[in-house]
Amino acid sequence: MSIQYEVEQLAGSYGVADSFPKDFGYGEEEEEADIEDSPASSDSKPRILLMGLRRSGKSSIQKVVFHKMSPNETLFLESTNKIYKDDISSSSFVNFQIWDFPGQVDFIDPTFDYEMIFRGTGALIFVIDAQDDYVEALGRLHLTVSRAYRVNPEINFEVFIHKVDGLSDDHKIETQRDIHQRANDDLADASLEKLHLSFYLTSIYDHSIFEAFSKVVQKLIPQLPTLENLLNIFISNSGIEKAFLFDVVSKIYIATDSSPVDMQSYELCCDMIDVVIDVSCIYGLKEDGSGSAYDKESMAIIKLNNTTVLYLKEVTKFLALVCILREESFERKGLIDYNFHCFRKAIHEVFEVGVSTQRPGGTQPLGSPCKKAVALNGTPRNTI
Repeated sequence: MSIQYEVEQLAGSYGVADSFPKDFGYGEEEEEADIEDSPASSDSKPRILLMGLRRSGKSSIQKVVFHKMSPNETLFLESTNKIYKDDISSSSFVNFQIWDFPGQVDFIDPTFDYEMIFRGTGALIFVIDAQDDYVEALGRLHLTVSRAYRVNPEINFEVFIHKVDGLSDDHKIETQRDIHQRANDDLADASLEKLHLSFYLTSIYDHSIFEAFSKVVQKLIPQLPTLENLLNIFISNSGIEKAFLFDVVSKIYIATDSSPVDMQSYELCCDMIDVVIDVSCIYGLKEDGSGSAYDKESMAIIKLNNTTVLYLKEVTKFLALVCILREESFERKGLIDYNFHCFRKAIHEVFEVGVSTQRPGGTQPLGSPCKKAVALNGTPRNTI
């Protein structure tokens, strides 16, 4: 497939929304610690637990998605033998912790304070190795989710049917159906029909793991309906077919418009982000190597040979809007850029609400719509 690649610098063109509060950024250091060492201040962040049997692929998932490790390098990872806490600080909007549990953790052990752990958890991801006999994994899944549900019914329970890259398409579907049926039968036998499990087929060798994590993270974002509504307004008034709001570092999309997500389109957008960052690292830094590969002037256009255009624009220093549209629609680039300007200001104001409510004295709950910027249905006051 032939690709025409174009990078433009738009210095000062969006001055109104250029500067974002420092509160949007978090530290960039990865933290690994035992559970007992976790600071009290970090307990307020949404927590995602990675659980499952030994060698199911939990640590590999974490390293590939959030630390840019090559899938082939994960073959050399040692088995996790203690609980690791990782502050995900790559995004201004997606701010949470991931706790990676060893496979041999024992809920029956009186020293295991599952009350404290599950009480502050937003999502529990249980990883099942699809290439192994999963009977034991299903038993551990039932024990884990039933114990967690009794402590905190608000947890989102996610099941990653992992390592499906080695299975045929028919085998994948059959494995998912079998695991889904057995897991829900176990819950029904325990009178836990209200407990809902979400199932995903995943592999670190393709984009399925990023897609699954995107869905998990979106459930933890209270501003999601507002973001989706803003994207719907933007694309409907700009002639755009599909738009994603990406966390640039992890390639998790924190929101998209209401049209169905096509996996091929998502992969194209992920590949575009990689291309932009790689080219910027080579040509976008200063001679002394200083500067950033992604900043407020970052913008790219990729024209494919099938009349499709990929359009990337910086929203914040952590987020990018990636759009898919037809060449004839892109002829109205001025209209698209103006609509993006309005969209970017609305996102900026949504962020300001989130930051102000986390400061001392903030009165609105996180994710409340800003009355100045957004109507109750999420429509921006500055009409696109």
